[in-house]
Amino acid sequence: MGALTTTEVVFDMASDVDVRTSDLFADAPNRPGALGCAIEIAASIGEALERVRKERGMTREQVAERMSFHLGEKLSENMLNNYVSQAHGQHEISLRRAMALDAALEGTPQCDTLLRLYARKRGERAVINQDDAALLEWARLHHQERELAERRKVLEAALKVRGMK
Repeated sequence: MGALTTTEVVFDMASDVDVRTSDLFADAPNRPGALGCAIEIAASIGEALERVRKERGMTREQVAERMSFHLGEKLSENMLNNYVSQAHGQHEISLRRAMALDAALEGTPQCDTLLRLYARKRGERAVINQDDAALLEWARLHHQERELAERRKVLEAALKVRGMK
């Protein structure tokens, strides 16, 4: 059997490495372009606007007005529509306007739509409110107290065996 060149190697049995197939379980944020899906951003904005219209009766015009308030400058309903339209690829929402959108949706279930999308895209991150943060802190402290109680029992038992307690 002749030696294989590097272009002929499909699977290296010695190292169990498939050199041609990318890792399906690799962290998405570490791949080039993983955060740059304009269609997903546009779809998220569109879904949030549709849901806020159905659930709260808030029109796109009202959302644009609220965004304008947070920006301190006029943002038209037409521009908001351009952000949602996948046909207008040149109209990607800026970070400042994304923050204004999330702020404009404050008090609705769609609040922080783009922040949540970013957190998901970064992997193993989530956006939580202050009430949930307090509950998580309480749970963390409760868990630490249980761990300390277990450690104390183990140490007390070790001291008792040695006759030190």
